[in-house]
Parts: sequence; C-alpha cells; structure tokens
Amino acid sequence: MYKAMIVDDEPAIREGLTSIIDWRDCGFHIIDTAGNGREALDKFKEHRPELVIVDIRMPGMSGLEVIRSIREMNGEPFHFLILSGYADFDYARQAMGFGVDGYLLKPVDEEEMTTELKRVRRSIESEKEDGKWGSPPPHERDWIETLLFPEHPDQHPAPPALDWGSYQVVLLDLRIPDWDRQARQSAAKLRLMEMCQEQGRGIVFEAGIYTGLLLPATVEIQEDAVRLLASWRQALKPWTTEIYVAAGDPVGRLHDIPSSFEQALRLLERTFLFRAERVMLTRDLHDLETSDEEMCETTDKTSDSMRYAEKLYYALDMANREAAIRVLKEMEVQVPQIYRTEAAIKAAFAQTFTLALNKYAAGQEQSRTVLEEHSRLITDVYAYSTLGELVDRSLEHVLQWIGQTDSGGKETIMKQLIDFIHSHYDENLRLELLADMFNYNSGYLGKLFKSHTGEAFNAYLDKVRIERARELLAQGIRVHQVAGRVGYANADYFHGKFKKYAGMSPSSYRNRVQKNEGTDGS
Repeated sequence: MYKAMIVDDEPAIREGLTSIIDWRDCGFHIIDTAGNGREALDKFKEHRPELVIVDIRMPGMSGLEVIRSIREMNGEPFHFLILSGYADFDYARQAMGFGVDGYLLKPVDEEEMTTELKRVRRSIESEKEDGKWGSPPPHERDWIETLLFPEHPDQHPAPPALDWGSYQVVLLDLRIPDWDRQARQSAAKLRLMEMCQEQGRGIVFEAGIYTGLLLPATVEIQEDAVRLLASWRQALKPWTTEIYVAAGDPVGRLHDIPSSFEQALRLLERTFLFRAERVMLTRDLHDLETSDEEMCETTDKTSDSMRYAEKLYYALDMANREAAIRVLKEMEVQVPQIYRTEAAIKAAFAQTFTLALNKYAAGQEQSRTVLEEHSRLITDVYAYSTLGELVDRSLEHVLQWIGQTDSGGKETIMKQLIDFIHSHYDENLRLELLADMFNYNSGYLGKLFKSHTGEAFNAYLDKVRIERARELLAQGIRVHQVAGRVGYANADYFHGKFKKYAGMSPSSYRNRVQKNEGTDGS
C-alpha cells in the first residue's frame, strides 16, 4: 500500500474523500490530511507520502505553491493530483506544467477519482521496480548510454533483455518553456516511460539535450514512428510546446546502435528545416546533404533576395493574396537550397521582407506609419523555431495586411494589371514577373492583355511612358532626365521610342511646346 495525503481548506472535502473512496482497492491508504499549505509541507516532511491530493486554491499558500515547494525540497518523483472548482478549470490545466499527474473537478466523481488513483499507482509501482521515474533497469539504461557516450567502450556485456534482433534509435527534442522546466521535463519523461510500458516495448534514455528511445525495429518501423508521433504529441502536450522527432535507420546488431543514433542526431541538428508535424527520417538527411553538395557556390544571393522582394512587393501593391502565398511558398522550397544554415536562411527572409516593405512604404502617403506597422514582419523572423513556422506566421501577417481582396476573376486581374502599369511605369516591368503574380503563363497573360486592351503589353507600357514623358518635357526637363523618370535606362533607346510614338524627337517636342506656350503668352 502506498501513502496518500489530502490537502484542502474545506473539512467536508477532506472527510468526504477519506470516506467515499475505496483507498485499499486503489492501492493507497490515507496517511494524514492538512487544512492549508504550511501544514501540508510540515506533514509531508513527516510522512513523505508517494501521493499528495491538493486543492489548487487555498488561502495563504496555493496548491501550486505547495507543489513547487515539495519539488524544490525533494528530488524524488512524488506524485500529485489537483482538485479544482469549475471556475479554476483553466488554471488547473495550466498546473499540468508543474508535473502533476492529473486534475479533478469538484465535486469529485468517485469513479473518476478511482481511475486516476489506479493510474498513479501503476506509475509508482513502475518507479519502485526501476528505481527512477520509470526508467529501464539501471544496467540496461546505463549500457545504452555507455554505448552511445563511451568512456570505456565494451566494458560491460549487453544485457540479455536487449536481445531483440533489430534496433532503432528515435530522438525527441521536447520544446519545454523555461518556467518550471525541471518539473515539466520530469513529468514528460515519466509519461513517455508509461507509454513505452503500455505498448510493451522501448527503453527511454538520456541523450544530452534530447530524450532518446531505443525501439525494437520492425519492417515498417519508420512509418510506425510517424504513427507514434501523434500519440506522443497528445500525451506530452501538457508539458511541451512542441515536439520534434528524428528516427535513425534500423540496425541488426546492438553495437551498431550508435550508427542509428548519429543519423537521428544529425537530423535534429537540421530541425529548423522541418515542420513539427512529421518525423524526420534518414532519407530526408540524404536529400539535405545532396542539396548541400549540389548547391552552386556562385549563386548571386543578393540578387536572389531582390527577386523575391520584387515579387512580394508586387503582390502587396496589387493586394493579390494568391501571389503572396506563391512567393512565400516558393521561398520555403528554394531558399534552403541556397543557404546552408538557419541563421543564413532567416537573414535571407529578413532581407527580402525589408526590401519589399521599404519599396512598398515608399509609395504610400504615410510611409513611416506603414514601416512601423509592419516592421514586426521583419523582426519576428528571428523568433521562429522552424522554417515552416516562419513561412506560416509571415504569410498570416501578409494576408492580414492585404485583406480580403478578391483577385481571381480575369476582369479583376486586367484592372489590377493596368492600374499597376500606370502606377509603376517608371520601373523595370516585365510581363514574365507579372504573370507569375497571377500564376499565369506569360504568353497566355499577354494574349489576355491584348484581347482586353487591344495592344500588346510592351506597346501599352511604352504608350503610358511616352504620355508621361510628354508632360515632363513640356515642363522643360532635360531629355536624359525624362528618360530615367519614365523607366528607360538608356536615353538613346528612349529617343527612338519617343520618335516612334510622337513623330518627332524628345528635344523637338519640348522646343515646340515651349515655343507654343511662349506664343500663347505674348
């Protein structure tokens, strides 16, 4: 029988729980009760019960403070069940982060309480057998850790219990908040041990900053690990914010286990490139390393960021949601093929967002306000744990920025395209890039444009530019300056285009307009 203590400031609760539960059937006996937190700590030191059932909200010292104090005083894996009123339900769920075994709503249901007590009893029995938080027998756990982190290799023979025939190492990167980290880590590890016991296989071991599992391999072990991830994530949810899992290849000999371990470790070192909802497998590692070897060292990375920035800027300026999605999804695939490290990938995204935002803000009346409002898009890049999270959260920001504009219909697309030309005629506009914004083949978009306007894209753009050039020349501005201001980098090229559409050279046109204005004014 294991010792249990009830802590509640209401005498009726203490007496009721003591009498209505068949404690012996659950494997416990009530060693004592306490009416407040201070009394509970004193009686805990005296009796050292394996289980404490504690009210979450008490005057003076709360149940959470009681648990925290006991955790700080003792390194052993004591167990806790929390009692809470309905109003404290969310608070009680948060308390799971303290490493408690469960919570029960008042008034306590006898059947629910019995189920919880029997579950805790099984955990305690496992700990009593294994010696520490449900760990495997020390000689098995120690042998695994010695094999992976050898000080004296082959010093100890393998335990007979590990004669499985095939083996696979799975590593878990448990993302746990710093707040009460030690208690959360212990509780998560305990639950993982319980799951291994429930499934009748697997040994949990320490692997540096990671938690390791040695599993007996099966033909479908990698797919099996994928299925296991869903149950691990759900079971460990109270203590972790996210779980990243990597599986090494199955091996047939015990002394080849380090090979499986090294593969899983190399994968976890590339966690940033993976989404958390999947298991990283060795074929992913092969794809990554092949990509690294084939990466062109002469890639112009600055121009690459500028290309994506230009696309994103166009998507923002046109308020085109589909285009924005395509740009960021393309970056998710392409950027890791160019940049090797998490820091470099994040820097590339930040640079792209900076260029796009600055260009977009420059065309707005309240440019400073626009920059301040959306600067978080850039700064948040460095806070994300994975590339998938970076893309998803950035996309949320961009789509909220764009709003709910419908950019799907052909008439809408043509209007957006024409408006964009009239607003950006002075830029290096290319039909190919604009077609990408609407997910069209450039040739097909060109046909749509000509059907809608009666003119080819480049001819329409030239006419818009020449019309604006007429206005600038009429103001007496020099020809080479006008050429640059309407989007022609080469003054001679501008001269030819102007003469084609206006029937005379730019300088002749400027002189004629100024002469006519002088005549009109005389």
